[in-house]
Amino acid sequence: MKVDYQVVVVGAGPAGCAAANYLARRGVEVALVEKAQVPGQRNVTGGVLYTDYLPGYSFGDAFPGFHEEAPLERRIVSHEVVILSEPRRNNGKVSYRVGEIGEDSFLSRLGIAGFSEAGGEAYSVLRARLDRWMAAKVSESGGAVVTFTSVEDLYRENGKIRGVVTSSETITCNLVIDASGVTSNLVEKAGLRGPLGPDKVYHGVKHVFKLSAEKIEERFNLKPGEGRAIFFLGDVMKGVSGGGFLYTNKDTLSVGIVISLNSFIEQSVSRIGEISKPVDILEELESHPAVAPLLEGAELVEYSAHNIPKGYKTWLKRPYTDGFLAAGDALGAFVKIGGLIDGMRRAVATGIMAAETYLKAAERGDFSAASLAVYESLLRPIYRDVKRSGLNSLLTESKFAYSVAPKLLLALIGKGVESNPATPPLMGGEDAIKKIQALTGLLEYDEDKEYSHIKVDLEKASRQLVKLWVPACPVNCYTIVLEKGVYASFKDLYRYNLEQLLARGVERGRAEREAVAETLRDISRARLNFDHVACVACGTCGVIGPPEIVLFSHEREGHGVKYRYG
Repeated sequence: MKVDYQVVVVGAGPAGCAAANYLARRGVEVALVEKAQVPGQRNVTGGVLYTDYLPGYSFGDAFPGFHEEAPLERRIVSHEVVILSEPRRNNGKVSYRVGEIGEDSFLSRLGIAGFSEAGGEAYSVLRARLDRWMAAKVSESGGAVVTFTSVEDLYRENGKIRGVVTSSETITCNLVIDASGVTSNLVEKAGLRGPLGPDKVYHGVKHVFKLSAEKIEERFNLKPGEGRAIFFLGDVMKGVSGGGFLYTNKDTLSVGIVISLNSFIEQSVSRIGEISKPVDILEELESHPAVAPLLEGAELVEYSAHNIPKGYKTWLKRPYTDGFLAAGDALGAFVKIGGLIDGMRRAVATGIMAAETYLKAAERGDFSAASLAVYESLLRPIYRDVKRSGLNSLLTESKFAYSVAPKLLLALIGKGVESNPATPPLMGGEDAIKKIQALTGLLEYDEDKEYSHIKVDLEKASRQLVKLWVPACPVNCYTIVLEKGVYASFKDLYRYNLEQLLARGVERGRAEREAVAETLRDISRARLNFDHVACVACGTCGVIGPPEIVLFSHEREGHGVKYRYG
């Protein structure tokens, strides 16, 4: 049977572009199918790109001339972990303790920080620029880059995968390489895993601040072209497992947090009066007196959110089936060791490995699961990294690591600091709805007012006692509706209830306890409201699910958010 393409690669991120370019340069008829209008518009990273990896499987192997041509921001010359205590204010001054773990420190040499895993050169990157460049290379190499196209299903003949089904057509091929990321539903349709749960993903939220190159170099003590990567731990995380980061780009700063989604969900209920949305934790970090001076005078230009697979929990035990391979985040090829957040180079490696698997199968003219099983052996070095990341997580992602260890380290290596308070450029106010409206107002959308890529059974959702989609959603897709008002966070509802009790003269301690109980009752009886228009397609609601209540898929025909930085 004649096919439209020999290979269809789904998703124009690092894994997809690497696979497509590797194949196109070898004369394979390959289509790179991307849901966004322009590759990179939907992709987000922190992010630091570590270029060196396994010989034959690095960025330079996927894209010859990568170091000379790619839109890299700054070469990272230092990594450090900064541990921060909660600031205390007294007599117009702010005091706190700070501890630093540099690359040459004793603790770093023990492997706690993860810096020894970096290896070779590292660069800060912005995905909207990097992914666009990589996809352009695919086109230059002879591959077809098909944008504005969401893949919604797999096409089968005689029970075997022979292509993909988009919102407008069926595209046939000998092999599908799924590189559509952590939100992939194709690996489920291929029968390789079930839906992800909150315990299997990290949730990332990021701000991009505009600041001149000269200011960045002066403020961070850098030479032109040099950059720093700073990771933050401590009380600023509000008891949520995770940490913050700050990366210097050419003329912007990427500031964000990466947290365990299940930990955030737990804390949003158990600390209902303290935690509103994930972005609140980020703003807490940005307003800390150790961080705020670094952002002074910077302009907030983008807000983004993204889920990241916990590779050690999402790695596909069998990453192939007849006519189908998974690569990158869809495969679970992600490693986090200490402060090192490291997915892109492994994504590229899996993309090359998937391409090599196709070439071997094409020699035999056999794209059955048995023929594609060689992919598993190629992936062994990456699996070892992922497994090591899982072992590391037993220490670095434990409650001890995020609650007790920072305090111990501050006592051992920390120093006291007193300073004048500084305030970074924050958006909105305390109210979650207004704050998120201000943040999403920074973004450009191509709205689809007819089709919703998220299906919500509002009747079933409204019957849930705890509507976890509300605090976990990084935007305002989910709100709860009561006669008291409309709320996009449990914290805002708690504050309303507390204010009412205090106004009636209830003693504060008792009022706080009663406000918690009343808020939980309100949440259980509230009606859930859903609006997809300002969605950032992170997929968090789908991870929380369950699928019979909330089913997440992708926007059609290029609709949705369009990140300028990513």
